[in-house]
Order: sequence, then C-alpha cells, then structure tokens
Amino acid sequence: MRISSALVAAALAAGLGLVATAPAGATATEPSGSRPVVTGKSDSDVSIKRAFTTWATNVNVRHNNSNFAACNNSPSVANCPNVRGQVNPGDSFEAWCQKVGSQTVGGNPYWVYVIRPTFEGWMASYYVDYPDNVLPDTPFCA
Repeated sequence: MRISSALVAAALAAGLGLVATAPAGATATEPSGSRPVVTGKSDSDVSIKRAFTTWATNVNVRHNNSNFAACNNSPSVANCPNVRGQVNPGDSFEAWCQKVGSQTVGGNPYWVYVIRPTFEGWMASYYVDYPDNVLPDTPFCA
C-alpha cells in the first residue's frame, strides 16, 4: 500500500505516528526517538509549521547510520556520511530544528534537521531558500 505525501503530512500534523515503508534501494530509517532533541520542548510540543524549500538542486540530506549521536551532536559531512535522500527546488520539507554544526558551508555554520515523507536527516542550512543563516520559527536542537 502506498501512502500519499499529503496523507503523511496530515498525519504528522495531527500527531499520529505512521510508519512508512521505504522504497526499494532506500537507506533504512533510524530507530524511533533518534531525532535531535529540540531545546526546551518535547516531541509533542513541536508543531509542523516550518516548511521550506532549497534554492539548489540535488542537496544531500545526511545521517550516520552507525552512530546517530555523532551526527546529531555535531552535523557535518564527516559526521553524517550517509546520504538519506536529496531535495530540490520546489520540494518542501519540514525544518525540525537547527544548530551550529562542525562544518560551515558557504559561510553559514548552521545545519537543519530535515523531515520529508520518505527520509529525514541533516542538511547544511546554506541551501535553504531563506536569506538569513538562522531559520525563522524553527527551534534550536539541544
């Protein structure tokens, strides 16, 4: 059974915990509870109202399949070597939270934890289609 992106987004907004099956060839998702912690809030307090897109094509969304903590604590290409997927202009994603990573990209030190219907992970904030380094209405990761 295939779940539509709109249905997944609606379920996430309603706070439902749907589990989607990754398409063939996709990297396995991380275990439940491995998203970065949002500073001062629990998962149930975080709303999904932070939709953004990228200005660049084929922007990698990364994670570390063998060491989630290394990537979540200090996002960078080295600490997040596994590419979960890519986003392109017009592909909207949720910005779960943001933090300063251990790698600066294009003069921007921030990384954003991106959620898409079929994958999630870290992306350099430099590629987000927004003029400032810090994204509005997006909490900071602990």
